[in-house]
Amino acid sequence: MNWKIFSIVCVSAALAVPQLAVAAQPPAPADLGQMESMLDSCATAKPKDAENYKKQRKKLTEGVPEAEVAKIRESDTYKEAYKAIQERFQQASSDEVDETCNVFAGRK
Repeated sequence: MNWKIFSIVCVSAALAVPQLAVAAQPPAPADLGQMESMLDSCATAKPKDAENYKKQRKKLTEGVPEAEVAKIRESDTYKEAYKAIQERFQQASSDEVDETCNVFAGRK
């Protein structure tokens, strides 16, 4: 797997966070699954910044009724996207994880 592409994808996703957070309509299941997986993976990898990642995760669905969010999270599309990102994080080097998580923490 090309880790440079992984980093680019993660940076691109980080840039999408503000756009997802602004909209009070439900995000696409794959988008939400990927973003939540990245933020959860970063919270695990960087416990010092876990609270920051949790706040960002909450902003992704701000203004969307909880029932709609629950339905999205139950979808196969969401679950597949979430799992795919988790697997990538598990295969990534610690430097790649640090780089990705630093973007979400606002350090790059």
